[in-house]
Amino acid sequence: MKKLIIAAALSTCAFTSMAQGVVLDDVGVYANSSVKLDVWASAYNAYGYCHVNGFDDAIGFTTKCGEDESTFARYAGGTKWVQKDSGSKNQCYALLETVTCINY
Repeated sequence: MKKLIIAAALSTCAFTSMAQGVVLDDVGVYANSSVKLDVWASAYNAYGYCHVNGFDDAIGFTTKCGEDESTFARYAGGTKWVQKDSGSKNQCYALLETVTCINY
């Protein structure tokens, strides 16, 4: 019985640790160029970033501000990224800073 309780406790700890995910920082991708691009902030783009880095899903992300008149990337499915230009509205363009990924 003691071994069963210990095994249950260990499996609960492993599940808890796995549920927290892995934080990937310095988020950037190569989208049809040799220049590493920042990624537009969205749940779908966070999922794509996790997916192309070998994870099943994204469970969270943080953002930073991007510059006017710059080019950023958005996820296009599979392993593809496409470039998308920002506008020039003198505003903060939300980009992924970190992404928390998980495997199920």
